[in-house]
Amino acid sequence: MSHQQRDIKKEDAALEGMHDTPEERSNQARGHKANLSNPNTSEKSKEKSKEALRDLGGEEAFYSKDSDK
Repeated sequence: MSHQQRDIKKEDAALEGMHDTPEERSNQARGHKANLSNPNTSEKSKEKSKEALRDLGGEEAFYSKDSDK
C-alpha cells in the first residue's frame, strides 16, 4: 500500500465531513481569496483558487456570525 492511499475504516467514514462547517468553508474561502491577491502567486495557482471559490459558493462562502441575527 502506498503512502498516498488512505485506509478508511467504516467507523471512521462518518468523520470524513465533520469539519464541513460554515466556519471551515469561510476559512477556506479566505485562504483562496488571499491567494488571488498575492502578487507572488502563479497564474495556475490563482486559477485553481478561482475554481475553489466558485465551488465553495463564491461570496456566499464567507461566514459571519453577525449574519445569523
